[in-house]
Amino acid sequence: MVNKLPKEIKKAWLVKNILDALGTIVGFGIIYFVLKIFVDKNWLHLTLIVWTVLFALVILFDLIQILLIPYIYNFWTYQITGEFVELHKGYIFRKQITIPLARLQTVTLEAGPILRWQNLTELYLHTASSSEKISGLRLEDAKKFRKQLLTIIQKAGDTHE
Repeated sequence: MVNKLPKEIKKAWLVKNILDALGTIVGFGIIYFVLKIFVDKNWLHLTLIVWTVLFALVILFDLIQILLIPYIYNFWTYQITGEFVELHKGYIFRKQITIPLARLQTVTLEAGPILRWQNLTELYLHTASSSEKISGLRLEDAKKFRKQLLTIIQKAGDTHE
């Protein structure tokens, strides 16, 4: 069964993108004042034009990310299929990740303040060679999913002994 992320993740993504945009504005503001102080007067005009273009592009990118949240949401799914966990993500470059359950070593839960605000968490799937995450699961669902995966891992370990 294909599982979608909960709708609350859209709010968390929105807040994260807004905070990123605000951080960009503050960072570029600091750079602006540093440029005005330290750049030679002959180069200041050209430097500020380049700075303004870069600033506009970064803010435009942040706004596009905010507008694409509903679209991005539609492409994030996960499921357990027999002996694998499958993750589907990406909206321009789509990516399908298949993790063999027999290769899973650890399953961990983590949540920052934005995810906790929406009662969400990230579930990390660790193998010997890589780590993947499912970001934005409801805490209860993540705990159930983690327990289910750990049970499967334990059974797989018991059959190999």
